[in-house]
Amino acid sequence: MPKTNPKELNFPTWSETSKYGINTLLVGDTVKLHFHDANEYWIIISGRGTATSEGITYELGPGDMLITKAGDEHSLIVTEEMVAVYFYGIMPLGGRFGYLYRGIDPDFAQWQKQSESRSQTANDRSKR
Repeated sequence: MPKTNPKELNFPTWSETSKYGINTLLVGDTVKLHFHDANEYWIIISGRGTATSEGITYELGPGDMLITKAGDEHSLIVTEEMVAVYFYGIMPLGGRFGYLYRGIDPDFAQWQKQSESRSQTANDRSKR
């Protein structure tokens, strides 16, 4: 059975997790509305907060899991010091890690088209 940590991110090919971490958040901390190219899961270990995912508001506490589908926006306001584990599901080929923002970052389908277009342009240039 393999072992990894948030710095190594050494996952076997059969793993359905592509990234994870542990966050400690203080009262009043916020995670702005954002989305990801992979499904994301938050598991609340301690503390409380108010999350929004897909336009629905949830009160989160110890033992709760917020499950957000790739491309769906979500946010968090911490109301009691919180420790939470987050992890990403399978990242699609060419997917981006980190926070992505509507109006700034294209959704994954648009990103793929742009990436394919950039690759094709680079290939065309290399043939000249």
